[in-house]
Amino acid sequence: MSTPRASVLLLAALALAACDERQGSDLVAGPSLASPVNPQACAPTTLNSLISGYFPGNSGAAAKTAKDQMLAAAVGSDDRLNAGFVVLQEIGTLSRNQVVDGVAGSNLAQGIIKCMYDVSTFLPSFPSNAIYNFAPALAADAGGAFYTRGDGTGTENPVHGAAGAVTGTPDILSGVTPFTGTWAAGLAGSPAKKALIYGYKVTNDPFVYEWATIPPATNFANGALVALCDGNDPSTAMVSESNIGVLAYQSASPICDASYSVAIKETGWGPRALAARLAHVVVDAMQPQPLQALALKSGTGGTATTFKSKFKKNPVTTVTLTFTQTPKAKPKVGETVTAEVRATTLIDGVATGVNGVCVYLKGANNNGTGTSLSGVTDSRCQTIPEWVGDYTESKNLQAGYAAYSFSVTKTGGLSLIATASDDNDNPIGVVGRNGQTFVGATFKMNVNP
Repeated sequence: MSTPRASVLLLAALALAACDERQGSDLVAGPSLASPVNPQACAPTTLNSLISGYFPGNSGAAAKTAKDQMLAAAVGSDDRLNAGFVVLQEIGTLSRNQVVDGVAGSNLAQGIIKCMYDVSTFLPSFPSNAIYNFAPALAADAGGAFYTRGDGTGTENPVHGAAGAVTGTPDILSGVTPFTGTWAAGLAGSPAKKALIYGYKVTNDPFVYEWATIPPATNFANGALVALCDGNDPSTAMVSESNIGVLAYQSASPICDASYSVAIKETGWGPRALAARLAHVVVDAMQPQPLQALALKSGTGGTATTFKSKFKKNPVTTVTLTFTQTPKAKPKVGETVTAEVRATTLIDGVATGVNGVCVYLKGANNNGTGTSLSGVTDSRCQTIPEWVGDYTESKNLQAGYAAYSFSVTKTGGLSLIATASDDNDNPIGVVGRNGQTFVGATFKMNVNP
């Protein structure tokens, strides 16, 4: 009986495998002809499939057109960045229109960003660091946020992270808006005057929300208001940003009290999507009804100049003042001297800088009698005769520093006292907050004639 051809092939394969196993120690692997894959390099040939993998049907047509325009523009040019931002905007718009494949969207966003920027300069490393996983930000129904803002993006609306943004009534969790001026003015120092601003909820208890930008650590020229909208704003509450410190307090009303319907209209969603999202609003396909404002919600806000990491709300009840730079020990009367004070509070047991505190220096001689200091007080703080005051801000991305330049008007021994008070009616202490206790600091010096 003849052996079937399939069996012969199988026996031959087994024999070859046995031969390879016996001779394995004598075999030398040949050179690989495949080019090494650089995870940070633009890969144009993959972008069409990434777009098709995220956008259903032909809904990715606008993204593909913008992608082609991006690749046709010169590397590093504003035209290339502007076209790339159009794709990113389309990615975010879809995420607020329907539940999306977050992994596919994240892969597409990473691919586009690698063709927009030299990501080898990004810190932390792109795309391996977890901060560049955009899937949570594209989960709009769970409070994710993925928006482009800046010159030519066509909106001045706040950026919102709102639970139920797709399938229910939006409940604003957190948001970002320029502290003053327009998005374009705030992002004037960013390439093409634009940025991708994205975020997502990290934990519920305590409530922590993470905001980030592309390019990383984008600077906001006039500051950005970051709000945590939990329906509560006690007088001691302030927003802290991990790795930076406690942010200067600001009212969260521009974000938390905003109607999310404004953000919805920005996306251009159709009546069917709106009806599914806001069931209590009657939508007529021919004559759409005005969207009803959602219930107003309170929260706590803070001013950030750049995003470093996660945001959460903390009670600030005790603020400790410390001299971080002291004047020369024996200045001459009338001589200009400098000093620096840091304001800190305990956050999770760690001394953490506090921005937005009006800290004053006052002088007293050996008998305790006041000695006049001559200097300029920051305009955000109350002017107190014979004292000098400054408003604490970040230094090298660390919060809580106040700097002084002043002269002493009398000779002799002098106690230089750093002080603040809890006065809700005047800009002394934590501006806009009350209920804080302050621990002062003293530096002794001698003033020569």
